[in-house]
Amino acid sequence: MKKVILVTLAWLLLSAMPALGANTNPNGAITVPWNLSGAVMPVPPYGLYDIVGSDTASKLIFNQPNGKVSAMLTGVMKGLEPNMTYTVYLSNSYTKFTALANVAGPYTMDVLYESNHYFYNLTLTQTGNTIGGILHDPYLPGDLTVTGTLSGNAVVFSVTYPTNYQGTRTFTGTIDNTGNLSGDWTETGTENGADTWSTTGGSATLASGSTGWPGQLAGTEPFTFTTSSDGTASWHYNFKGEAPSAMSVWINGGGATILISDPITLP
Repeated sequence: MKKVILVTLAWLLLSAMPALGANTNPNGAITVPWNLSGAVMPVPPYGLYDIVGSDTASKLIFNQPNGKVSAMLTGVMKGLEPNMTYTVYLSNSYTKFTALANVAGPYTMDVLYESNHYFYNLTLTQTGNTIGGILHDPYLPGDLTVTGTLSGNAVVFSVTYPTNYQGTRTFTGTIDNTGNLSGDWTETGTENGADTWSTTGGSATLASGSTGWPGQLAGTEPFTFTTSSDGTASWHYNFKGEAPSAMSVWINGGGATILISDPITLP
């Protein structure tokens, strides 16, 4: 990203008032939430240099006073590193990254053990990041209950066998872009088994959303601000003329993005 140092007051043409639904007062001031970068983008690479608390301590305000043709974007920054220069990027809009896949559905499970393949029917359910379901082992008279969790595109689930020979068998794995799962398994029983597993016929979906900077807003340039000894600062950006349809604001410090505003939808 090209860095251009400007005074904290910069100009862009804008004519319409943004229609954001939250935190609006009669004078047209709209408070837009900040997010730590790792809260709305994949980790890694985001989140490594986030400053915890800087998102809630800082404010971003879009204001268009009644009867005025201009609008002002104001950043009131707090909780940042002292005496440090940060870069503001007025950016295109983005879709928040959802770091949670969906694994619900039926699968054929291929469990490898000592070079032999064992095939099971697996049906997973999902509520948030909690996984349930059943596993049908053809060597048993009934089904085994599945319990587990999902984190991003990684899955962990277990089944407990009725005897201590297999004990509790735990499967860890990840989702691929074909909708299938694969990974390793271990068990607590006297069999002391461990190997790999995979599925076919799956319909899992990967975590979704934007995964990187959406690019500089047309007609704008990056600019900088420097914090005081207590890690605070403020900056202003004035708009006149035609509004963009949507935008967001990104703050970089120490060579990495640390704050990203909510997407801002304009009329």
